[in-house]
Amino acid sequence: MPFLSLLDDRAKPKGSRDPLGFELVWTHFGRKVVGNLTTITSSVENFTVALLGFYWAHQIHGDADKDSRERLIRETFLRYEQLAAYLRYQSGSKEIMGITRVHKNMTAQVGSLAISLKAQILSNQASYGLWGLYSSALKDSGLAEGSDRKPTAEGMALADTIARDLNANEFIPLFRGDCQLSRDECERLAPQFWQAIRTETVRQKLTHILLRGRQNQNASVQEDLFSATETLVREGKLTGDFQQKLNEIQRIASPELQKCLDEIQRVERVLVAANNVFYYLLRQDRQSVSSVVKAIESKGKYDYVHLPETLPQGMTRRNALCEINDNLKAGNHWGAVKAVTKLNADVMKARGGAPWVTCDGDILNVKVKSETAVLRSQKALLGDWDYDYFLGSYFRIAKANLEGA
Repeated sequence: MPFLSLLDDRAKPKGSRDPLGFELVWTHFGRKVVGNLTTITSSVENFTVALLGFYWAHQIHGDADKDSRERLIRETFLRYEQLAAYLRYQSGSKEIMGITRVHKNMTAQVGSLAISLKAQILSNQASYGLWGLYSSALKDSGLAEGSDRKPTAEGMALADTIARDLNANEFIPLFRGDCQLSRDECERLAPQFWQAIRTETVRQKLTHILLRGRQNQNASVQEDLFSATETLVREGKLTGDFQQKLNEIQRIASPELQKCLDEIQRVERVLVAANNVFYYLLRQDRQSVSSVVKAIESKGKYDYVHLPETLPQGMTRRNALCEINDNLKAGNHWGAVKAVTKLNADVMKARGGAPWVTCDGDILNVKVKSETAVLRSQKALLGDWDYDYFLGSYFRIAKANLEGA
């Protein structure tokens, strides 16, 4: 089941992410049910490690002057994240952000491991590590606050529990400044650290906070989602693929949650159908629109009766998506091609960029080509999920942590 959200900007040319502007669409509906998690914040272990790091960094530099405090806290946290990564790797963790470089360093024939700002475990550790990618979810869950990621009172209480059995005088000197972590120190400290970040009371408390969506405006809907999820876990029914999980949730959901999930399902069918047409066009440079339409109709043999009669009011790009939806429901692939290319042009123009594909008369001119896009099957149009509406992370946390409680 493919999830295309959160594409890696580092691997894409400027302006080439999300060519139809669908991120704003699925984010709008996803935030109605999951107000705190992101598409990649799915590891309670990573949340725990981040919270302890913010706690220790503020212990060290919380009283620093305003002009330098955030920088000092960030730099200290980055070194801490490196130390934590090596200790976790030593204990067998598979959830480390930057595990490729950590593995390379840990398996190299060297006597010690560098802990420093120059020895980052990601190409940009501040952006792509715990500091950048887990902090927003911690803030939206009420566990941290501010640009310096200071733990709230609730976050502080959890961090206190994590740190309780750790000797800060042994750990803090290893990341307060640049240093070398010896192999002996790594082997000796790893079991202590591993046990601390996996404390059961912390894991369960943190899981409940994350899944309930505390401190966000949609907490009531997410609370309903959490209640339904707990019921499914007790019944052993939080199984199957993404669609099956949603179906089970909807079966026992409150009316408000049912409405939100119904909107998500309706919108996703249109996004999948639009992506199917648009990405197929990216393989058709210098082909005529009429020949492409003929290929879509002959290869796909599509029936669009599953598409919604209408789309929710107040959503981003509603007019463009209604045009695409109406053309597809009418079997008008020519109109759908025109509609998706127009949407792409409008989205890219708003970003100050050029459209990926244009029509010069009847001829397609593809500027961003694809070598792999293929037309999906009718079954795929009915069941594929291109975006997970933050529910993917939610379900992964629930399944990994509630089932074992």
